[in-house]
Amino acid sequence: MNFMPTIDLALLTRDDRPLQDSVRHAIESQVDVRLNVHRVIGQPGRTDASRIATIVRARNEAVRRGRSDHLMFLDDDVVLGKDCIARLHHALVARSNYGAFAADYLGESSAHRDSRHVAMGATLFRRSVLERHAFRWEPSKCECLCRCEDIRRSGARIGYLSGAKAWHLTRQRSSADCARRNAAAVDPPPISVNPEVVKNAKILVAFNRRDVRRFQDVFLRTLRASGNTQEVIVVGYGLYPSEIQSLQALPNVRFIRQPYNGQLPPVRRLTDFRDIVAQLPKGTPVAYWDAGDVLFQGRLDSLWQQTQQHPSKILAVSEPLGFPHNKAIRGWTQTIEDSSTRQRAFELFASNPFLNSGFSAGTAESLSRYFTEAVRLRSRDLRGTTDWGDQTALNLYCHSDSERWVEVSEDWNFCVHDRRRGDVRVLPNGQVLNRQGTAMPVVHGNARSLTQLAIVR
Repeated sequence: MNFMPTIDLALLTRDDRPLQDSVRHAIESQVDVRLNVHRVIGQPGRTDASRIATIVRARNEAVRRGRSDHLMFLDDDVVLGKDCIARLHHALVARSNYGAFAADYLGESSAHRDSRHVAMGATLFRRSVLERHAFRWEPSKCECLCRCEDIRRSGARIGYLSGAKAWHLTRQRSSADCARRNAAAVDPPPISVNPEVVKNAKILVAFNRRDVRRFQDVFLRTLRASGNTQEVIVVGYGLYPSEIQSLQALPNVRFIRQPYNGQLPPVRRLTDFRDIVAQLPKGTPVAYWDAGDVLFQGRLDSLWQQTQQHPSKILAVSEPLGFPHNKAIRGWTQTIEDSSTRQRAFELFASNPFLNSGFSAGTAESLSRYFTEAVRLRSRDLRGTTDWGDQTALNLYCHSDSERWVEVSEDWNFCVHDRRRGDVRVLPNGQVLNRQGTAMPVVHGNARSLTQLAIVR
């Protein structure tokens, strides 16, 4: 006789009305598992600030019920495939580094990267992971995203399991819908664009002789053509006098000359940018991009406003590929000399979005904290890494404390490399569009992909 694991199933409902037949039948039809079903009714309490507060309270109540090693959360409008729970359980048993696996009933997962947000409507947890932290929420984050962050911060992983099937009975909802639907009652109102904020923003770039021409012909030309008039602060390494003179003559460009010392700009700029932002008023909006492979297709006004909405955090964008598809994660972390840092960095990078260091934004104060710590990380903790730039420093800084950063739309640094076929379209005039036919404000040709697309020579 085959052993069948016993699993607690927490069925979350709004009221005590009978379940829809398809939901009930799917629960009764689960194969290769024994289920202890606990129905938890999420009725609003007098102290609940919003619907999400009610949901959080119901999830925490569900954790207190049952005693099996695994707990499955199921919303009352989700229909499970007959072997869904068995597949999720088998995956958890086989992969000890995961704290939870979910069925993707909302269509959020991608074959190319882990989803930062994992919906909790059909998710199997190890109880030991659930008992470490209570479910919680924040004004701008649903309880699903908060739980994902807490699990990853503890060193475990959470993700969707390919092959575990489930279906949503009502309309599909994205992770952004999830946060808006649950937290609408307490979300702060959007901040309108302040002309003074836009006017006072600064753009930082750093490059050596290799990228002088690309900066002028592509970066700066497209920046201005897109209506962005902010001052650009340029740090130039080892440039010829004629090149310096040419840059100094550009309108609204401040040039800082530095001698060549053999160190590559993506590392060296950390110190120079730190010194620059230290001179600026703390609340000044600041952003930097790589100079040699970035082109602009839209205004940056909304980005500057987001720095004011998150004045204590830096804004970052994740790459199209995360672990295990992005080979740099393992390569750059395995060469770190210190064994404890090596293990910690790998676990953090493998269980979080892999951030692209070709861009970051924030207030002068928040970026000053990052640059200062990144310089320290590069000189001590990350010694030995084969990362020739600042990407390991950015990821270690952000993922060591989720309060240090906020993920913003990839449109502010749309990485062209490692995209699926059809995700990037180039018009005859050189404009770059995404799969939906939209032109992103900022396009980043990482790995020289703009050159491969014949956009930049």
